[in-house]
Amino acid sequence: MDHIKVVFCFDENLIAQVQVTVASLLDAAKAEPVHYDIYCVCTREAGRVREPLERIVSGRDRDSSLHLYCVDNPYGNSYQVRGISAGTYLRLTLHRLLPEVDRILYMDVDVLVCGSLLPIWQTELSGRILAAVKGAVNLTDKWEWNSDRPYWKLLEGQKGGYINAGVTLMNLEEIRKQRLEEQWKELAQEKLYYQDQDILNITCRNQICYLPPKYNRLAYMGKEDYNRFVEEGIYTQEECEEALSAPALIHYAGDKPWKRYDTNLGSLWWDYVNSQQELDGLFDEAAARSYHGPTVWQRAVRKCRKIASKEKL
Repeated sequence: MDHIKVVFCFDENLIAQVQVTVASLLDAAKAEPVHYDIYCVCTREAGRVREPLERIVSGRDRDSSLHLYCVDNPYGNSYQVRGISAGTYLRLTLHRLLPEVDRILYMDVDVLVCGSLLPIWQTELSGRILAAVKGAVNLTDKWEWNSDRPYWKLLEGQKGGYINAGVTLMNLEEIRKQRLEEQWKELAQEKLYYQDQDILNITCRNQICYLPPKYNRLAYMGKEDYNRFVEEGIYTQEECEEALSAPALIHYAGDKPWKRYDTNLGSLWWDYVNSQQELDGLFDEAAARSYHGPTVWQRAVRKCRKIASKEKL
């Protein structure tokens, strides 16, 4: 019987969302010979999620376990942008916080698990630091849009191999061996648009194993976007068709379904939430259904702030 070690890093703003992801993780594994050792690394203010998470885990699989670490975030003052808090940087502490763990599967809490994660867990990582899925940043127009960022030169040669770090198998043993934390602390002080995702791409380049896109199906990407993946040689036609028709993980990296119901694939997230008694009342579905994005006035204010900041956001 396989035991998969999986970790979620979050702050007090995401304690409802992590309950959804953990529940879907265990529900998706019911027909498999697998259990989970679930690690939650969170800020101290998020510690109140322990009891509801314990109920979710014990009610689904008594052979799976929950380990909650409430910590002070050493990256708490790191750059925050696009509404993503500094809690995302907590993954950069895992090699030190979990000294007994040599590999672990990291997932963002805006992920819905739909299929088996055993193939990810069994990925060979010898001499590699990470295993992950290539992200939309690799597409030519997006790469060019980012290329005038002052730090982007650090990613030279990474086009076609830049990962979306929302689902990442991490080789903690290799991270310790290479003492990557020293570089991470330096880079975390910079204004990196994709935050710790940029940090991982910069420091782990040439030491990444690439997973099929079904293991990080980006909800904001439609069929035409995946067709561009094929056209630009990022993934094969077969791999992209599988990501679209049978994703193992759906990642709501853009609009969040709990905020905006009509986001792409958002109804799948809501269907799951509404089918689970333990998740009842955690989210306001009526508010999500009524929201259809920022108003013209809000867009104008945001644009003015970008111009005033003199920073490309």
